Amino acid sequence: MNNEFDFITRNFLPLAKNTESMHLMNDAAYIKNKNLVISSDMMIENVHFKKNDSPYNIARKLLRVNLSDLSSMGSEPYGYILNLAIPKTKNNSWVSMFCEGLKIEQKQFKLKLFGGDISFSKSIFLSITIFGKNKMKPHNLNSAKENSDIFVSGYIGDAALGFFLENTNKIKEYLDPDDLDYFRDSFWMPKPRINLGQNLNGFANSCTDISDGLLSDLNKIAFHSKLMAEIDITKIPLSNKSKKVKSLFSNTKKFWEIVLSGGEDYELIFSMNKQKQKVFFNDQRLNKNKITKIGSFKKGKGVFVYDNKNKRILYKKMGFCHF
Repeated sequence: MNNEFDFITRNFLPLAKNTESMHLMNDAAYIKNKNLVISSDMMIENVHFKKNDSPYNIARKLLRVNLSDLSSMGSEPYGYILNLAIPKTKNNSWVSMFCEGLKIEQKQFKLKLFGGDISFSKSIFLSITIFGKNKMKPHNLNSAKENSDIFVSGYIGDAALGFFLENTNKIKEYLDPDDLDYFRDSFWMPKPRINLGQNLNGFANSCTDISDGLLSDLNKIAFHSKLMAEIDITKIPLSNKSKKVKSLFSNTKKFWEIVLSGGEDYELIFSMNKQKQKVFFNDQRLNKNKITKIGSFKKGKGVFVYDNKNKRILYKKMGFCHF
């Protein structure tokens, strides 16, 4: 056998002890189950992370951002295929730490590794194709309804502020180490809303996760649903630590641009009609989820943001774009 097979056997076979992987000896996995939801996401050096970032954190985030796609579809995690390209200078310790990150996430979210591919490259390239199970019709981007209300889970902007603070010293000096750790963790360890996504089945008429920025991802729903989204900036849920950072900004509009357009939240943004809200929000299982109404869909097109005086706020940047 060649070095590639040895490399796979040593590092990835221990993660793939399931019949569907066919022990990583074939070109594909064999999955008998139906009702599968499939998604794919990648992370690239100098785009999504830096050269010297922890491979343990990179692996955990890579799986979590893919899991977030499943949550937005109301799906239960099942398994994944991994594609990995790394420089020859990356030694076994880098790969071992990377696999440790995958291992802890596999255990937490009950995932299986089915297989994948590896290669060498000048920069690190990582890609996952993830599979989820869904017995009900998945949520769509093009099915928002007029007069439905818009909701988000969790807090918005913590991850984007984490990235911002990593690349500036102007505000860092006014924050405690605990504050900086919180924002760093928010960026590296997003929380895929798997349970909430499943609870939304049959209730939400549209849903997606916030990866490229709230404005950008909301605009996708509005565009594909041929509707206009109106949101109230005073309703956007901020963590106490984000409010602390906000007080340090001399330019409040700049702060909100980071929060609304920075992305990396991986919270869910969804819409629901008022009739279904009466039933949905009586479910006691939802108490552990922070869900906030931020606006509604109307006739028209685009995304409109209003301040506390009902004055429209214009932003040049809607969100992150790869091109």
